[in-house]
Amino acid sequence: MSSYLIVKTLTLIGRAIGLLVPRKRGAALFFFFPYYQVGGAEKVHADIVACVGGGWPWVIFTCPSKDRKFKHLFEEHAKVFDLSTLAHHRYAHYVCLGALSTFINRHHRAVVFGSNNVFFYQLLPSLKKEVRRIDMVHAFGGDIELVSLPYVAEIDRRVICSRKTLDDLKDQYASQGVGPRFLSRITFIDNQVTVPDAYPAKRRSARLKVLYVGRGTEEKRVHLIGEAAHRCRQAAIPADFIFVGEVSDCIEAEHREACTFKGEIADSNEMSRIYDEADVLVLTSRYEGFPMAIMEAMAHGVVPLSTDVGGISHHVKSGANGILMKNDDETGVVNSLVENIERLAEDRALLDQMSRSAYQHARTHFAPPRFRQAYRRLLLQETAQDCDEYKD
Repeated sequence: MSSYLIVKTLTLIGRAIGLLVPRKRGAALFFFFPYYQVGGAEKVHADIVACVGGGWPWVIFTCPSKDRKFKHLFEEHAKVFDLSTLAHHRYAHYVCLGALSTFINRHHRAVVFGSNNVFFYQLLPSLKKEVRRIDMVHAFGGDIELVSLPYVAEIDRRVICSRKTLDDLKDQYASQGVGPRFLSRITFIDNQVTVPDAYPAKRRSARLKVLYVGRGTEEKRVHLIGEAAHRCRQAAIPADFIFVGEVSDCIEAEHREACTFKGEIADSNEMSRIYDEADVLVLTSRYEGFPMAIMEAMAHGVVPLSTDVGGISHHVKSGANGILMKNDDETGVVNSLVENIERLAEDRALLDQMSRSAYQHARTHFAPPRFRQAYRRLLLQETAQDCDEYKD
C-alpha cells in the first residue's frame, strides 16, 4: 500500500472515532499546546486557559514534557489530554488528526487556539470554515514561524505579545508574498504577572544578588553568565550569582564554583521570595520575545540587565528601569555584563532608583485585569475591544 493510501486510511479511521466521541458541553474551546513542564511560555498558556476556564475547555498537549510541575495549572480550569505519545507516533499521528478535526467540526461555533504547536497547524486544513482559528506567536527564532507560514490564510486571528514580533511578521509576510490584508488579523496582548500591591522594599546586603531564571537552551547563552560570575569573583566584585532552572550543565566546570544553583522551582511563593531577595535579573539571550522572567522580576523591583533583543526594549528603558546591553559577540556581552554588575554593586542609589521604576512599570503594564478581559473577548467573542489590533 502506498504512503498516500496509508495516511488516507488512518485519517478515515480517526474520523470514524471522532464521530463516536460524545460532544462536549459548555463553551466549545480547544487549546493545543506542546508542553505542561515548567517554563515561561507554559505559564502564559495556563494563564490564557484560566481566563475562560468556566466553560471547561479541552487542552491537548502534543509533545513529551520534561516534568509535570505545571500540569495542575491547566487541570484546575480545563479537561486535559496528553496525546504526546500518539501525536509523535508514525501512524497514530494521522488517526489523531482525523479524530480531532471531526470531533471539533461537530461543535457549534467552535474555537481552536494553538501556540508553539506543529500539530495545531496541521489540523487547520481539515477544520470547517465556521471554526475560529487563533494562534499565538511568542517570538521568532524557534522555527515555529516557518512552520506556521503556509497556514497564514487559515488563521483568523494571530496573537502577539511583543512589538518586535509584529515587525518580524511584517518582514516575513513581505518577503514571502503574503498579502498585507493578513496584517489586520494580528492582535497585540501583553502577558500578565502578579504584581504586589505595594513596592516590595528591598533588603540590600553588602553583596549584590544577581539572578538568572529560565531554561538552559542554546539561545539563552547561560554559559556567558557563568563566565561573568567567575570574572566577578576573580575581580573581588561583591556579587552573588543565583540560577533558577536546570542550567548547571550549561556552565563551564571551572565557573560553577562562583554560582549557586536552585534547580527548577514550580512553587509561586518560593519564586516570589527569590525575586524579593534579588537585586538584578540577568539575561544574555541571542533572541527573545518578551520573557516572563523580566516581567516577574520587574514586578518585584528587580532591575533587568539584558541583551537588547526581541521586544525587551519596548518595556525596559536603559538607565531608567533597567540596563540594555548590545547583542554583541560573546566576549563583548560578558565584558558588558561584568562592567554593569560592578557599577550597580557600587552605585546603590542608581540601583534603588531603577528598582522602583521597574516596579512601577510592571504595575502599570503587567497587572492581570487587562489580560483577562482581552482573552475573554478574543476567545468568547464578547463585543468590547480590549486588545490592540494592528492597523497599517
